[in-house]
Amino acid sequence: MATGRADDDPLETLKTAPSAARPSEPPKLPPALVQLVCADDLRPPSVRHWLDGLREVRIHRARAPSVRRERGTLTIALADRYASNRHLLLRPTSGGFVVSDEGSTNGVFVDGRPLGPGEERVVESGLLEVGHSFFHLRSEVHGTRDTPADGDPEEPLTFHPGFALGLTGAGRLARRSHDLLVTGETGAGKEVVARWLHRISGRPGPLIAVNCAAVPEHLLEDELFGHVKGAFSGAQADRPGLLRAAHRGTLLLDEVGDMPAQLQAKLLRVIEDRRVRPVGSEEEVQVDVQVIAATHRDLRALVDEGRFREDLLARLGLLPVHIPPLRDRREDLGLLIRRILRELPRGLERIRFELDALRMLLLHPWPLNVRELRRALLSAVDLTGADEGVSVLIGPQHLPAALERRPPPRTPPALSEADQELRARLVELLARHRSNVAAVARQLGKPRTQVQRLMARLGVQRIED
Repeated sequence: MATGRADDDPLETLKTAPSAARPSEPPKLPPALVQLVCADDLRPPSVRHWLDGLREVRIHRARAPSVRRERGTLTIALADRYASNRHLLLRPTSGGFVVSDEGSTNGVFVDGRPLGPGEERVVESGLLEVGHSFFHLRSEVHGTRDTPADGDPEEPLTFHPGFALGLTGAGRLARRSHDLLVTGETGAGKEVVARWLHRISGRPGPLIAVNCAAVPEHLLEDELFGHVKGAFSGAQADRPGLLRAAHRGTLLLDEVGDMPAQLQAKLLRVIEDRRVRPVGSEEEVQVDVQVIAATHRDLRALVDEGRFREDLLARLGLLPVHIPPLRDRREDLGLLIRRILRELPRGLERIRFELDALRMLLLHPWPLNVRELRRALLSAVDLTGADEGVSVLIGPQHLPAALERRPPPRTPPALSEADQELRARLVELLARHRSNVAAVARQLGKPRTQVQRLMARLGVQRIED
């Protein structure tokens, strides 16, 4: 009988290494600067620059565009005739970057407001303007460096690292025909993501879409499952239904949170057995279909209210893709502007913006998301009145009035050294506690309302990925 101790075992027991982050906590990445768009030439693609290991970033004009990174300096040269030979300087500091003007002719603008003479401004994230070119700076970045590809080989689907992380995981599942869930606000682009997932899945069948909120409840079952002849009054012929129409392809169930409870049970059975029973039939039909569900609702809250099946959510939401609202993914504005305007036959080379108009587009909060941006752009081109084949110049007068009513951003006062340290501490604690202000207040030993006032005064926002 063995009596030796466990540590006498000649085989070494390996120690489990701690995880870098909890599964729900995306990895932290270096700060990023995205070159969005130029008012005078929309054709150059957006470019993202990672700002790790740098002492400074310089942006200026040159005869030809270029990017050079050496000895701790990132130098971005623009073929922008409104930029100066020495224009903008960024230097990392606690909680963000110090932005300064190197004596340019047309000045440096941060979130639409010019820097004063000799002024240096600490910026955590925001819109930077150099000549007629725009950049988006983000200091707090979480997600992945990967950039999921769309149809354009020059530009990815998104530059938002958190969004990209969700797309990367969902793309892997789509290629294995897993059912998926896409969430996001109305107009955020859920159908665009669903179509991308269908394309990369490689499934040979079609993508069939149905809006569960737009079809009356008594017709939705017939729409999805079909019927046999004679199943009810008016059923004069067999109808296959959308599930069978999407055979070997993908069925997009938009606004699945509005699906009646009875149909949720039937959908769950289809997902589990891949069999469809048409209305009025005693037989089931085998079907090969991938289901992508989309919703702007909080399905977990609907489960708690008894309005959505938990087992159906578990099957669909293995790795849900959340689309951030457009106000939180401003680094994608250049991509989106080009993608939308490419729909027009006149071509990007024939479309330009007045500087004020492009600034308004990039600063607007877009409460209705990408759908609102698309309508604003396409209507602006039409409002110029230019004939096909003629170049257009979009000015503020061609944009929706809602964009003009946006109040100008307040210029924050220069921070003292003590305030800069306090601001950096708040940013660090918010990241550590996942934007839980109450937890930050407890750690600082201050009332929550005082912490909220400090955040407002120092320009600190909750961390959003």
